Amino acid sequence: MSDDRGGRRDADAAPAPHPRGRNLAGDALRALRTRLGASPAVGNAAWRLGELLHHGGGERRPGTAEAGRIAGLSDGPDAPTYPIEAAIADPLDPAPAPGVVNPVLTVADVTDVAGAHCVADPFLLPLAGTWHLFFEVYAHHRRPTAVIAHATSPDGADWTYDGVVLETEHHLSYPYAFRWDGDHYMVPDAWSKDPANPAPVTLYRAHDFPRGWEPIADLFTPPGDLHDCTLFRWDGRWWALCGDGRDLYAYHSDALDADGWTPHAANPVVAGRPAGARPGGRPVVRDERVLAFYQDGTNHYGGQVRAYEITDLTPETYSDREADGSPVMHADGERFGWLSGFTHQFDPWYDGEGWWCAVDGNPGFGWRLTGDHHWAIGMFRA
Repeated sequence: MSDDRGGRRDADAAPAPHPRGRNLAGDALRALRTRLGASPAVGNAAWRLGELLHHGGGERRPGTAEAGRIAGLSDGPDAPTYPIEAAIADPLDPAPAPGVVNPVLTVADVTDVAGAHCVADPFLLPLAGTWHLFFEVYAHHRRPTAVIAHATSPDGADWTYDGVVLETEHHLSYPYAFRWDGDHYMVPDAWSKDPANPAPVTLYRAHDFPRGWEPIADLFTPPGDLHDCTLFRWDGRWWALCGDGRDLYAYHSDALDADGWTPHAANPVVAGRPAGARPGGRPVVRDERVLAFYQDGTNHYGGQVRAYEITDLTPETYSDREADGSPVMHADGERFGWLSGFTHQFDPWYDGEGWWCAVDGNPGFGWRLTGDHHWAIGMFRA
């Protein structure tokens, strides 16, 4: 998830073609929602109706998953290790994790952000047998509208909210977290309200993990509305991918903490592909290819998550193809529920037997009236 932008991401996203009658009805609902959103009280009442429909009003009871699988696997100086062993199957068949009651985190868990509407964009970082989770907390009527928060779990099923860990003057989302050379880093997505002056892509390092995040480098300033920067190391270089939902851009650098990464010679490396041009999670890096995950925004922002194999990546060349088994995440087909409409995040971590995958989901039914700020976080296995 990225920002409110006056509803650009949600209410104004181009819908799929409909017959004239249905399109007029949709236009009327969007107009009504715009009017409702102008009043915080009325808009929040509509939002609460959506929460009641899809998240229920009762107490959530956490599940219990098999603990200890991650102990020691990601405790080295680099997490995840690049590249991952070729013998491990790709995480292309995720399903709700056994023993986990999804969603594992909702806005109801947030205790320190007044007026919060949803949680989204989960990124895992296991350490010493504990799962750490970084994610966006979004509040439509707050400034800034989004901050980065943190939660922990011993087993991936029972999570404890720990509070906001990073806030700036900009809306922050997509807290891409990783460990390299013994240090913990994060590259959150920052949105500037001035389209003529995009916020730089800033690398943060934690001096007191999981808090104490300090900016250490501005990797690059995007040429426009590019988001969800995703870093990985491959073939002796650091790479960054970011996109606007139609075009994908790449940058590279010899050093992680350098200012001014070099733009790819062929930017945008992908053009006019709304089904896969905005990053949607942590890639799986191998010796011969990179499995990257992208949001499919063909019909609506955050429609589903697709996987693409990057087979050629140099400072001058780029090629990819959609992977067999894609899309990896999509709505669950139910009319009601946290994953009944949309999903746009997939963060896989190998635990020695399979993949733990942090995902997010948003309801579908009624979103034009109640808004689609109902994102929640779940845990899947692949």
